[in-house]
Amino acid sequence: MNKRAPLFLIILIIPLILLPSSESRLEKNLIIAEGQVYNDNVVSFGGDIYISGEINESVVLMGGRLSLKGKIKKDVICIGAEVEIFSGSIIEGDLIVIGGKLGRENGSVINGEYFYFKFDLKKIENSIMPILSDAQTLTFFKTLKIIFWFLVTLIVFAVIPRKIVAAEEIFQQNSFKIGLTGLVAIFSFIFLLFICILLSFVLVGLPMLIFLILLYFAVFIFGRTVLFYFLGQKLSSGLNIKHVTPAVYILIGVVIYALAKFLPVVGPIVVVFLNILEIGIGVTYLLRRRLSLKN
Repeated sequence: MNKRAPLFLIILIIPLILLPSSESRLEKNLIIAEGQVYNDNVVSFGGDIYISGEINESVVLMGGRLSLKGKIKKDVICIGAEVEIFSGSIIEGDLIVIGGKLGRENGSVINGEYFYFKFDLKKIENSIMPILSDAQTLTFFKTLKIIFWFLVTLIVFAVIPRKIVAAEEIFQQNSFKIGLTGLVAIFSFIFLLFICILLSFVLVGLPMLIFLILLYFAVFIFGRTVLFYFLGQKLSSGLNIKHVTPAVYILIGVVIYALAKFLPVVGPIVVVFLNILEIGIGVTYLLRRRLSLKN
């Protein structure tokens, strides 16, 4: 598989979740001059971002270029991009650069975590496989999927953090009900899918079918991001690990989810249970938000 395939998939899937959000703005190119303040999250696909002023939220860049001479108050996530951080610039959150190029001058400040990964999947696979007891079952494709889901959920959290945290709090309070909701939602989706397929033969159901599939994946990705964040937070709290950033929470959640598949006998059952929770989380949050908007 082409090593850039995860990036192309992200470009196709993520806008379905990001565009309806009022907390982020999709920008092709953006220039924040010295003295200017930008109050929204910045999401760019292949654009050129020049920041000499201040951004009060996060920056997510896939491809393109980031030139930072000013200040970003939250996280910076760049995938396959050319990143230049000049002396005097400040990032108060995390800096995560995956692939691409990174140039950082002395005198720049990063208050959060700092990660720079060269996007070489083969090396990552070789470094991960010896750690797992059942390494022979971890294929290159499975490793690719693990990295893909880490990137997707990391980006989703960076763009809509308040929604993810709010949904995680709802999940902690109503985990049993959310599990039941997920189970009912899956059966409902299968039923509606069958109806839409039948209607598609007369063209009436084709738009409905497309909308249903897109809605399912949007709910699924949102729920998976919340679940990864929840798992990472719980494990960190249980081990009394303090000062952990959301990016690390998600990374821990991805690792827990991946390792669950290697459990003998019960592994597939655990994964199915987690999938049900993911759908339940997404559907519950969506329904609550619609009800709150009506009220």
